[in-house]
Amino acid sequence: MSFFSSVINTISSKMKMWNTRRKERKEQRRIERERRLEQERREEEQRRFLYRLGNDFEDYVITMFDPEKFELIHRTPTNDDTNGRFVHSMIYPDLRFREKATGRKFWVEVKYRARADERGAITWCDENQLRNYKKTLYESRNPVFIMIGVGGSVRCPASVYLLNLDRIHFVKLFYRTYHENRVYTRQIDSLDSMFEISEQKEEQSLRLNS
Repeated sequence: MSFFSSVINTISSKMKMWNTRRKERKEQRRIERERRLEQERREEEQRRFLYRLGNDFEDYVITMFDPEKFELIHRTPTNDDTNGRFVHSMIYPDLRFREKATGRKFWVEVKYRARADERGAITWCDENQLRNYKKTLYESRNPVFIMIGVGGSVRCPASVYLLNLDRIHFVKLFYRTYHENRVYTRQIDSLDSMFEISEQKEEQSLRLNS
């Protein structure tokens, strides 16, 4: 074999190896791209599922407010409502009512959790949401309540708890901080009754310390 033939064979061999590796890398990128798209699809399905759960529990909570006594004056849109486009009102709590007898307005942020953790704690929002809810509380000067459904289903939760945001400063609620604030009635009678339910633990603590 001549020198030139040897060089040509070597180059040809290397070209084949390079093409093989190039095809392997291309195939690997294709597989990774498909995996990424599948992961994004699953995350989007999960996000939409959670939004549907949230909307269903909102519907449940709305039925707790007698339209003869309360007027629903705002319902915060979701990503589904806006086709994924952010609108400023999305930072507000989910619902805003006006008590017809007094004209007083208040907000209700609705959260559903299938279960608490093994210690009974619930992470009810993230830090950014908490800041937004606090900002709404201070700027609107309207009370903001947190209504949390736990267990059962979104259409029929096992327990519902009502808390006053003015007394909540953390995204994680331990069992001792919310279990006294359970709502036992199917309907909310008045804004004053909401304050009573959300302040039960504080009142009991004052009685124990007196």
